[in-house]
Amino acid sequence: MSFAKQILAGFTATILATTAWADDHAAPKALPMALWSTYEIPAGAKPSELEASLKEYLKGEEKRGFNNCAMYKHEFGSPRAFYTTCTFDDIDHFARIMDGSPSVASPDEVQLFGSHMDHIVLMTKQGMTKMPKYVLYASTAFAPHLNHVEMQAKAEEFYSAYDEGFGECNRYEHAWGPELAFYATCGFESYADFAAGVNKVMKIFEGRLATANLNILNHRDDILVKVMD
Repeated sequence: MSFAKQILAGFTATILATTAWADDHAAPKALPMALWSTYEIPAGAKPSELEASLKEYLKGEEKRGFNNCAMYKHEFGSPRAFYTTCTFDDIDHFARIMDGSPSVASPDEVQLFGSHMDHIVLMTKQGMTKMPKYVLYASTAFAPHLNHVEMQAKAEEFYSAYDEGFGECNRYEHAWGPELAFYATCGFESYADFAAGVNKVMKIFEGRLATANLNILNHRDDILVKVMD
């Protein structure tokens, strides 16, 4: 599952996050942006019906021009929902998609989901090379007295433990949407892999992060399982 938040605050500062330089020192390639959406499963509903509907919707979104869409669903944490992600090159690419063709979803279709959220995020670091079976999705907001650069530094300090523990993690931060926060998605293929990653992360928390002044306002971790990539 997974996935799943942000204003254009910090947009300029982070859109230049890039991959490593090529051997010929050509200009670095910017990391993609993503549209994250959450579709809560209402009480009494059949998740299979919502899942089938969202699969068709995502296939249509790829035809509209998104680079790649995937879907995960709730495994552990909150909320009990489906999480979708579609990537695009930059905000101008997003605008071309949205202006170029209507969404596959019809305004007259029966709504199968409960609450819903859309969120544009910036990828600031890419560690995953494929869509894993499971994703640990972490969301962290920092104290409002920090400026954006300070928040970025705190996120780097905090999420470095996730990078070291799980090895394959992506990092994101808010660009437009419901919350000003920073995110990590870390992949694993089994709960044995999850346990091994958590054990490493906890040692780091008990060590260098135990006394770190991180200024965390709120934080959550969810586990999502893949439905479609």
